[in-house]
Amino acid sequence: MKKLAYITGSRAEYGIMKRLLKKIYNSNEIELTIVATGMQVDEKYGNTYKVIEEDGFKIDKLIDIKIDNSDNSKILNSMSICQSEFGKYFQEKKFDAVMILGDRYEIFSVAIAAAMHNIPLIHLHGGEKTLGNYDEFIRHAITKMSKLHLVSTEEYRKRVIQMGENPKDVFNVGALGAENSFEMVLPEKNELQNRFGTIKKDYFMVVFHPETVTGVSIENQIEELLNAIDNFKGNYDFIFIGSNSDTGSDTIFRMINNYTRKNNFKFLTSVKPEEYLALIKYSKGLIGNSSSGLIEVPSLKIATINIGDRQKGRVRGESVIDAQAKKHEIIEAIECSQSTSFKDMLKNTTNPYYQKEVMEEAYKIIKEFLNSDRLKEIKDFYDF
Repeated sequence: MKKLAYITGSRAEYGIMKRLLKKIYNSNEIELTIVATGMQVDEKYGNTYKVIEEDGFKIDKLIDIKIDNSDNSKILNSMSICQSEFGKYFQEKKFDAVMILGDRYEIFSVAIAAAMHNIPLIHLHGGEKTLGNYDEFIRHAITKMSKLHLVSTEEYRKRVIQMGENPKDVFNVGALGAENSFEMVLPEKNELQNRFGTIKKDYFMVVFHPETVTGVSIENQIEELLNAIDNFKGNYDFIFIGSNSDTGSDTIFRMINNYTRKNNFKFLTSVKPEEYLALIKYSKGLIGNSSSGLIEVPSLKIATINIGDRQKGRVRGESVIDAQAKKHEIIEAIECSQSTSFKDMLKNTTNPYYQKEVMEEAYKIIKEFLNSDRLKEIKDFYDF
């Protein structure tokens, strides 16, 4: 039986992968080992590794990388801890492959450690562009270390091949997150009420992360966002979800925590994958700059107000309204999302990341790769 390790560093990435991990975990063909690190094992972010355990998975190891996002030097320190600890872990444990998703800094350190131990990497969501964040160059660097690529659109498949990856190792399967919106069993609205308290009005969800390479002021962006929300708080509630652990996210936490306390809005540090999708499903829209607004939310036929440049360059559907982090632009975007014409258009929108049977196709490709000679082939640079 082939041995596969999956490394998870955040609640969002685990939520995307959950159904595929279940499929692998319960199979008789692949032995899956899960290791949690990053935000998953940090008390400040809710020790969300416990959600993984509640879902029935056994976690082999918790690796704390001492996250401090006050500046980039502190982030680099966390990355060095991560790389060192996973270097030791992969020396002790032998795997046929390591599977990772995305572009976070802790996953970059995991990728380096695995590659240096000559363990083949299976990478999901390569080829994407997010020009407002250091995730952009991290993602492409991971691509060059990986042997198998499961990408989410044809445009991204072409980009990965353009980077010198062999077409026989690059598969456009669609996005698991886009399929999750259809396949996960989501809580009913009354269940959400019981878990999070009464929601008296129609509400918007708000998720905002830092832009880490644009040089913009996080404080100014949040001020513009909250000033725009002030324009609507007489008619709507707003439910805020905590930011990730990128550089400067403590500033976002502080400002939003103060704002929600003052206005009696809900601020949830973290929620389970099904809860997150359900909260969005029953909302008037998602406001912020989360990748979920482009990849997952469109499957629910809910509006996304995408703010700033964090997701600049990513493929998006018609349900996404782009706005700069300026009060008047955000107000206009929220108003547009609630117009009759936009709501009518939403009914007929499609999600560019959705394909049928994403999970089953991903599982089949991973299984075939693990049992093929390609696993041990020396990787070459593919030239056009």
